Amino acid sequence: MGTNILLVEDNPGDARLIQVLLAEEAGSEFHLTHVERLTDACELVKQEEFACVLLDLSLPDSQGLETVEGLRKTGLDVPVVVLSGLDNEEVALAALQSGAQDYLTKGRADGMLLKRSILYAIERHRTRKQLLLAEAAFKCTDTGIMVMDAGWRVIRVNPAFTRVTGYDPDEVIGHKPQVLSSGVHDAEFYDDLWASLDANGAWEGEIWNRRKNGEVYPEWLRINAVADEQGGITGYVAILSDITHRKKAETELLRQATRDPLTGLANRQLFMHVLEDSVERASSMERACAVLFIDLDGFKEVNDRWDHAVGDELLKEVARRLRGTVRVSDEVARLGGDEFTVVLTEVRETQDAARVAEKIVAAVAEPYTLSAGTAEVSASVGIAVYPADATAAEDLVRCADQAMYSAKRAGKNRYRFYSAAHNTPERPHFAVQ
Repeated sequence: MGTNILLVEDNPGDARLIQVLLAEEAGSEFHLTHVERLTDACELVKQEEFACVLLDLSLPDSQGLETVEGLRKTGLDVPVVVLSGLDNEEVALAALQSGAQDYLTKGRADGMLLKRSILYAIERHRTRKQLLLAEAAFKCTDTGIMVMDAGWRVIRVNPAFTRVTGYDPDEVIGHKPQVLSSGVHDAEFYDDLWASLDANGAWEGEIWNRRKNGEVYPEWLRINAVADEQGGITGYVAILSDITHRKKAETELLRQATRDPLTGLANRQLFMHVLEDSVERASSMERACAVLFIDLDGFKEVNDRWDHAVGDELLKEVARRLRGTVRVSDEVARLGGDEFTVVLTEVRETQDAARVAEKIVAAVAEPYTLSAGTAEVSASVGIAVYPADATAAEDLVRCADQAMYSAKRAGKNRYRFYSAAHNTPERPHFAVQ
């Protein structure tokens, strides 16, 4: 069976002529259904699928351009070719503006013209639907899209681009995308980007850009070069997504993996990472760094007197006080229980470490006002210095651990520096993991 075509024509002679012309030119390629009234056509297109409608503008129940509008009111999207006895360019243009795909004057259309007009109308309608879908995707997607010409000038952006960047279309169209540059990346970063585009026709990766309000934000960006049939670059399409929430989630996961959940201090893993970096940096700069190992005196009695919830209150307050005794560049960690460490990332002389230890001992010894009452604990602090005491991070921790036990034996509530004389086999050690 051929392509279904609906002919809406009230003049029997004109209807017969159209049927003959199409049959002679197209044979069985088209299957023609004929009705004389617009109401009949509207009912039929709701029941059957037609590839095209040949529509007379002068019908018993409709006249002029209202005929096209009446067919459109069915809500069905079908291409229309208008057949009219009126050879008038203004009417023809108005018909096309009303949604018709073509306008033919009766008596001037032979079979070939009719067939071609029907086929073109069907193809234009199909192309229009594809463009409408593409336009809807362009406008409705949550991903920002920026279209640029071969000279990198912006020629179009979608609403999501505006939501992400804050820039309205008229603020970027005609300009190059440097308006989004954050200043975070160096020239080498962009050289690699251009090299990838030249070699592969695409680049994809994480980039930091700047919104209209000045905020710098992380973005996942993909740029594709658009080439013509000869391989020449005609433009570029950039697809961008704001990944701020993803970066925050990654940061939170990292925080959970590297922070003590009770106090928010660095955990054992982060502590060792910071210490190793400090040792490496001190070695390259021929400077010193230090580790302080802190153990609370009397903490068990607090737990025994009240409960672990009260003990947790005390530990959180100890963490707060420890942070207050060191520089921003130093790291405070909780290894577990009532054991804490501090990495002094740079010390000019051993007395720098001693002064911090004195602050720690004094701060920890201040009374604690807890929900269950007032408590008192003290701190025993051991100090090991790179490179005087050890040159490896693990060895520094062991030396500080041993110095801390020396402080406990000396009466607690004090600090001690590591000395080789303290290194006795039976003394417990901090296990580096």
